[in-house]
Amino acid sequence: MLPSPRTTASRQPPLRQGQGLLGLVLGAWAGLLAAGAPADAAPYRARTLVTGLENPRGLTIAPNGNLVLSEAGRGGSGPCILAGSGNTLCYGTTGAVGQFDRSTNVYSRALANLPSLAVQSSPLFPEGTGIQDLAFNGSGQLFGVFGFGANPTLIPAAGSPLFGRTVAIDLAAGSLTPLADIAGFEATQNPDGQDLNSNPFALVVRGDDTYVTDSGGNSLVKADAANQVSLVNVFPEELVSTSHLPFPFPFPEVPAQAVPTGMTIGPDGALSITQLSGFPFAPGSADVFRYDFTNPVTRFAGGFSNLIDIAAGPDEALYLLQYSNDFFGPPSGSVLKLGLDGSVRTIFDDLVSPTGLAVGRDGTIYVANNGDGVNGALLALTPVPTPGPLPLLGVGVAFAQARRLRRRCGGLNPARSARARRPAPPAIASGGDHPSPGG
Repeated sequence: MLPSPRTTASRQPPLRQGQGLLGLVLGAWAGLLAAGAPADAAPYRARTLVTGLENPRGLTIAPNGNLVLSEAGRGGSGPCILAGSGNTLCYGTTGAVGQFDRSTNVYSRALANLPSLAVQSSPLFPEGTGIQDLAFNGSGQLFGVFGFGANPTLIPAAGSPLFGRTVAIDLAAGSLTPLADIAGFEATQNPDGQDLNSNPFALVVRGDDTYVTDSGGNSLVKADAANQVSLVNVFPEELVSTSHLPFPFPFPEVPAQAVPTGMTIGPDGALSITQLSGFPFAPGSADVFRYDFTNPVTRFAGGFSNLIDIAAGPDEALYLLQYSNDFFGPPSGSVLKLGLDGSVRTIFDDLVSPTGLAVGRDGTIYVANNGDGVNGALLALTPVPTPGPLPLLGVGVAFAQARRLRRRCGGLNPARSARARRPAPPAIASGGDHPSPGG
C-alpha cells in the first residue's frame, strides 16, 4: 500500500530555514524547464463572433476560409403542420444561409427568405426547421439539405416543396436548385419500418454522390448524380435504461430510436456518423459509426450523450458536439475530441443547446450555440496559450533566485538580515481574461 502524504512527510529530516524555499523555487523552475503540456490539454477560451442567429444549424468552412452557416429561421403565420414532436410548426420565409468573413469579422445573410417552420407560441420560436446543413464538394460547389421533422406526406401542405430535399446553392447569385427528394424516399420506402417521419439532417458530398442522414427515418441514404436515392444503412433501435428520468416511468428499459445526426469524412477517409439516440435520451447511449463506402456501417465508439454534430480536425482527430450532456438536466452541451485510437477528451463544456460544429485548418473550433430559438450565437473556441520550454540559462537564474531567497530567511549578518526584513512595496493586481474551463 502506498504511504499517505502525512506518513511520507514524517520520514523526511527537518528543513533548515530557507531550505524549503530553495526547493520550492528549484522545483518550480524545473517544472517550467520540462516539456510543456500537449497543446490540446490547454483550456479553451470562447469568443462570440455573431449573435441573433435564428435557429442556427449547420456550419461549414468555405475554400477561402470563411464560415458558411445555415439558419432554419423562425417560421411564420402558416400554413401549419403537426410535427413528429407533437408540436405545431407554422410556415414562413425566414430561413437563411449566412457568411462570416474572417478578415472583416462581418456576418451577412447571403441567401435569405428561405422556407422555414417553427413553433409560434413562444417568443423564442423554437424547433426551427428549414435549411439544415451545408457542405462543399471538391470543386467548391456548395450544397445544402432542408429538414422537415414530420410525416413526409404533409410536405405539399407545409408551404414549400423544398422541405426534405437536397439543393445546390449559388451564394453569389443568391439562388438554389432543388436536387434529390430525401423525404420522398422515406415516404415510399420507409426503411426502418416505423411510423413515417423524415428529417434530413446532415449531408456529405463525395464525388458525384451525396450522403444524407435522415434522423426522422433512422437511415443513411445516398443520392447519385441523377438525384436517385438509395439506402445505405438503417440504424436499429437499442434497449436503454430509464433510470435517469426525472419522473416516474413504468419500465426499467425501453427501445430507443437511433436518430442519426452529424456526418464528416474523417482523417482515415471513412464517413463518421453521430447519433442523438431518441427517447428516453439516456446518457451514454449515443455512438459514433463508421462507413468506409464499401463494407457495412459499423460502430466505432460509444458512451456519448445526445451527439448532434461531428467535424474532422487538422490533427487527425474527430471533434464531437453533444447537444446536452444530460437531456433532462440543465443545459450542458460540450465539445469532445475523439482520437482514431478511441481515446476521448472533453475540450469545452460550457455550451447551451449547441447545434453546429466546424474546425478550421488552424485548429479553431466553431460552434453554433444556443441553437434552439432566435437567440443563437456563433462562437470561436481557441486554446489558451501555455508556456513553452525555457532555455538552459534559466537554471542559473533559478539558483541565483534561490540564493537571494535563502539570504532573506536569515543566516547572514545582522545588518543584511535587517535589510532583508525591510517591507517590500505592495503588489499591484492586474486584470485579465478568464478562460472558460475545458482542459
